[in-house]
Amino acid sequence: MPLQDFTASIFSFVITLLLILLLKYLFREKMFFSKDKIIQQLVILIILVIGMGIVVLTLPLSTEDKNIILTLTGIVIGATITFSSTTFVANAMAGIMLRMISPFRKGDFIKINDTFGRVTEINFLHTQIQSIDRDLVMIPNQKLISDPLKTIRSSGTIITTSVSLGYDISRKSIEKNLLLAAENTGLESPFVHVTNLGDFSVTYKVGGLLKDLESLITKRSDFKKNVMDSLHGADIEIVSPTFMNQRVFGQDYVCIPPEEKDETPSQPDVTVPKTEDIIFDKAIEARNLDAIYTNWDHFTERKKSLEGKLKELKDEKTIEQVKLELLSLLKQEEELKPSLEILRNSADIQTDMDDKERERILNLIVDLEAKELVIDENYRKLENRVERLLKRHT
Repeated sequence: MPLQDFTASIFSFVITLLLILLLKYLFREKMFFSKDKIIQQLVILIILVIGMGIVVLTLPLSTEDKNIILTLTGIVIGATITFSSTTFVANAMAGIMLRMISPFRKGDFIKINDTFGRVTEINFLHTQIQSIDRDLVMIPNQKLISDPLKTIRSSGTIITTSVSLGYDISRKSIEKNLLLAAENTGLESPFVHVTNLGDFSVTYKVGGLLKDLESLITKRSDFKKNVMDSLHGADIEIVSPTFMNQRVFGQDYVCIPPEEKDETPSQPDVTVPKTEDIIFDKAIEARNLDAIYTNWDHFTERKKSLEGKLKELKDEKTIEQVKLELLSLLKQEEELKPSLEILRNSADIQTDMDDKERERILNLIVDLEAKELVIDENYRKLENRVERLLKRHT
């Protein structure tokens, strides 16, 4: 067959390829669906399937031959779906469902079965989390849909600990000191529950609301430390009444460690990174990066909203002044574009990279966060001012 007969097929293939490249450019540079990689991957897959179908239909073959090719392709696709329905298709459908219900976002704490950590990436087939051991764990999306999923709310979570004490100790004294430990940890609305009346001891459960999720791991540890210190400080032994030891103690022996004196020489304050910053570094970076793009998208929406409200104002002088302030904000946004372009063109923050390059990217994220915070505050002030002006006119 002459090459000219394949012109339509070649043209269709080239158009499909260019369209996919264009979509990738828009996703990367223009940040279309920047927070939804699942949608990006799904759109590219649909375009690829449709494009290949058009290529087959435009081949210089008889209708019967085209039908055979399409039928064989359908059989291959059908067989692939059949044999991988419990993996690929199931995970893909689960990924779409996760996108629709949105049970968590990047940076959120989640727990599924015995796996606990912070979300670093949400993809079409799997979700990546960073565990408390700092490891990256890939979880198939199907598992997130089919198994019970625990998401810690951004507004805070309840942390608790339990301790068993003897019947010979006053319950009111125990509750008082357990509540004191919760308050010293910074927990809100602390409580104490009696969860078990055993043969030899009473089990107390103490807890409270922790709003500072960035310190979740550290606070859980500090809470237990404060419970020990509070009870020991009140001369309450944390030991089972059936406690036995090979040594013989006198009747007046009390199982409380001696008070420790801090003999460490004073040193100048040194900034020590939080445990969570080390454990969940990639999850925190992913969340911060996602927040930068989200704030950037909101700036455009807020600008349009303000421009719409300006039409309701009557005072031309006021309108011009607000427009000048809007223009100033737009100039501040323009100054951020080069830094945003560097981030978009850089390697994925979740992948391993050179230490110097990683430090440069992280410093860039911190700088962008600070500048966006300033712009956000200026937008807030301008929005409040316009709202007050509108109320005066009504």
